[in-house]
Amino acid sequence: MEQTIDQGIGYSLSILRENDYPKVLFWLGVKPLNFEDLQELLSDVSINRLITIIKDLQNRYLISPIQQAGCFVLTTGGQELTRLVTSLGVWGRQQMDENDGTDSVQVVLPDSSMEQKELLSYRTAVDQYL
Repeated sequence: MEQTIDQGIGYSLSILRENDYPKVLFWLGVKPLNFEDLQELLSDVSINRLITIIKDLQNRYLISPIQQAGCFVLTTGGQELTRLVTSLGVWGRQQMDENDGTDSVQVVLPDSSMEQKELLSYRTAVDQYL
């Protein structure tokens, strides 16, 4: 049964409820990536699942349907959603830690100047937030 979405929050949540969508958006928000590098960062996502996610996010115009230099890039809307997803993830983790009575660690996110090897070192940390 198909669900009708008639509110902005409902549309946003329909994207965020999909497993692994926030992670794909996050990594492409760091910098444009080719399929192999993105798949390496999302090693727990099968190749077929990643292809499906990319196609769906392209259909929703969050990832540009046109690759730039063989890399996937976010649209303006995709960049905006990624900033929100990252903020929500950090906020949620901090709330979880606070509710458990533990101190939250300072969040240090990867940036676009990093090489793939450096990005890979962030995978475990990112999984705490997204």
